[in-house]
Amino acid sequence: MKYRALGSAGIVAGTALGAGMLAMPIATAGVGFSATMLLLFSLWAVMSYTALLMVEVYQHHSPHQGLSALAYYYLGRPGQWAANLAMPFLLYALVAAYLVGGGHIVNVFLQQLGVPNPPEYLGIVLFAVLGGAVVTLGTHSVDMVNRFLFAAQLLFLLLMLALLLPYVRGELLLAQPVQHALVLAAIPIVFTSFGFHGSIPSIVSYMQGDVAKLKRVFLIGSSLPLLVYLLWQLATLGVLESQVFLGVLAKATGINGLLTALKIITPHVEMAVRVFAGLALATSFLGVSLGLFDFLAQVFRHGGHLRGRLRTGVITFLPPLTFALYFPQGFVFALGFAAVALAVLSLLLPALLAWRVRHLHGTGYRVWGGSAALAFVLFVGVGIIAMQLAVVVGVLPKVG
Repeated sequence: MKYRALGSAGIVAGTALGAGMLAMPIATAGVGFSATMLLLFSLWAVMSYTALLMVEVYQHHSPHQGLSALAYYYLGRPGQWAANLAMPFLLYALVAAYLVGGGHIVNVFLQQLGVPNPPEYLGIVLFAVLGGAVVTLGTHSVDMVNRFLFAAQLLFLLLMLALLLPYVRGELLLAQPVQHALVLAAIPIVFTSFGFHGSIPSIVSYMQGDVAKLKRVFLIGSSLPLLVYLLWQLATLGVLESQVFLGVLAKATGINGLLTALKIITPHVEMAVRVFAGLALATSFLGVSLGLFDFLAQVFRHGGHLRGRLRTGVITFLPPLTFALYFPQGFVFALGFAAVALAVLSLLLPALLAWRVRHLHGTGYRVWGGSAALAFVLFVGVGIIAMQLAVVVGVLPKVG
C-alpha cells in the first residue's frame, strides 16, 4: 500500500504537470511574475482543498463508487446530470489537448530519427495508440509506466532550470502586467494546470478508500506541481521581456511559440524542453485518460474482461482523437474550454457534495473551513466559468 500511495501521488502530480508546464508560460506571458505567483498559490490552495472535500465525501461510501452515483445520492438527478456532463466534457477536452501537443512532440522526434516531413496526423495517432494501450490495461499499468516517466520528467526539469536560471533578470520579475485584462484571461488556463480531479475516483479506488493515505496523496501530489510551477515561471518569465514573449506568440502559437521564445535565450534549452514536454504530456495524458476510462466503464457498465475494456478504450480515445486530427492547432483552445467543466467538477460539485454530507453524517473526517469555505469555493467556481465565457465572447482577450 505504501508504494501505491507513492504511485498515486505521482499520478496526481503527473496529471497536473502536463497542461500546466506547457500552457502556463503561454497564458502568463503578459501577466507578470508577481501576479502569476499570487494566482499559483491561490489556485493550488483551492484545488487541494476540494480534493480533500472529496476524501471527506468518499469516507461514507464504497471506494469503488463513481462520481455519478455519489452525485445522484446526495444531489439527486440534477447533480447526476451535472457530473455526467462535466466529467466527460472535461476529460475529453484534456485528452484532446494532450493528443495535439503530444502528437507534435512525436513528429519532432520522428524527424530527428530520419523520417522526412511526417504528416501531422502520424504523431497524434502514435501518441494515442501507445498511451491508450497503457490505460486500457488498467490502473496498475498506468502506475508503473507513470513512475518511470515522472522520474525522467523531473530529471529533464532540473536540466531545463540549470540552462535557464543563469539568464534570469531581476527587473523582468518585477515588471507589471502588460494589460490588466490578461490577468483575468489567464486565470482559467492556470486553474486548469491544477486539474487532477478527474482521476480522484480512480485513485480512491486504487487506494481502497484509506482516508489517511488519501489525504497525504492529494496534498503531496498537488504540492509538487506548485513547486515546479514556481521554478518554471521564474525560469521563463525571468528571461524574456513580456513584449518580446507576446511578439513571438503572435507569430507562433501554442507549444511552438513557447519553444521559439525559449530558443531566443539559448538554443541548448530547446531539446531539453522538447523531451520534457513529451514526458509531461505523457504523464498527464495517462492520468486524465485513466479517469475518463474508469468513468465511462461505470456509466456503460462494461466489465473488466478483455472485450469490455476494449469497448471502453474505443469510446475513451476515439472522440478526442477525432478532434485532435481535425483541429491540430487547438491545444490552448481545448484547455480553455476544459476550465468550464473543471470548475463544475473540481469546485462546484465537491462543495455541494460536502455540504450535503455534513448535513447527513455527523461523524468522521471533516475538512476545516466550515460553510464559509464551501461558499467561497462556489464563488470561485462561478467566477472562473464567467471569466472563460468572457474570453469566448471577446470581453477578455484570448491568451496563447
